[in-house]
Amino acid sequence: MKNITAIIILLLTVMAAPATSQSNRSDSVLSVIESAYSNGQFLNAELEARRLLESEGLSDSAEVQTEKWIAFALIAQGKTVSARERFLSMLLKDETFELDRMLTSPKILTVFNEARARFIALRNSFSADSVKYSGMNGHKAVPSVSIRTILFPGWEQIHQGRDGIGYAFLGAGAVTLSSGIVFEFLRSDARQQYLSAAAPADISAKYDTYDTYRKAEIYSFAAFAAVYILSEIDVFTSGNLALTAGASTTGVRTLSLSMTF
Repeated sequence: MKNITAIIILLLTVMAAPATSQSNRSDSVLSVIESAYSNGQFLNAELEARRLLESEGLSDSAEVQTEKWIAFALIAQGKTVSARERFLSMLLKDETFELDRMLTSPKILTVFNEARARFIALRNSFSADSVKYSGMNGHKAVPSVSIRTILFPGWEQIHQGRDGIGYAFLGAGAVTLSSGIVFEFLRSDARQQYLSAAAPADISAKYDTYDTYRKAEIYSFAAFAAVYILSEIDVFTSGNLALTAGASTTGVRTLSLSMTF
């Protein structure tokens, strides 16, 4: 029995070792980042924090702290818009996060408060949309869902004979999804080059390339998600979305998407 207990303890210790090692490493890197920031090396602090954020197995609390230091470094470099986005990303991970108002500079607090106001507005907007959708379902029966509806946007509309809006959703879905996949491969390759860079100038240049592909990947997949959701809404509202084509008084061809309730 003692041997079994000893084996179990040994196994638990071995399993916990990688997590403990990663935690110690992230704490050490965060200390280096804080030191660089305190010594006025804002670009180095930002780059080290961004590289830490790309590490595997980073804990949620370490991610939040890393995002905080990136935002701090960006503000010190005068990049308040990017810093606001970092604070917003941080609040999405931990909405209870607060800065020490006694030890934090008023400039940083101003940017953080702007990010928190935007976060609250987004959260309230999402809650209002959810309530509105629930109210709609209370007055209109939701149609049954077919496998075509779930698999790909536009397929169900084409099956229903609504080719115009069906092919529009199908084409938009194919373009956005394929773009996201392509940018994912490009981003993965650029990330490896960025992490393997050594010189600060090379790190900065390769990070810019990686960040461009990362944003393009996010926007592509977000666009696909929007197309997918619109297609689902169209199916669930029994074709209340309408795609119409026409021409303006100047002879320019127009294409419009409208929804009726």
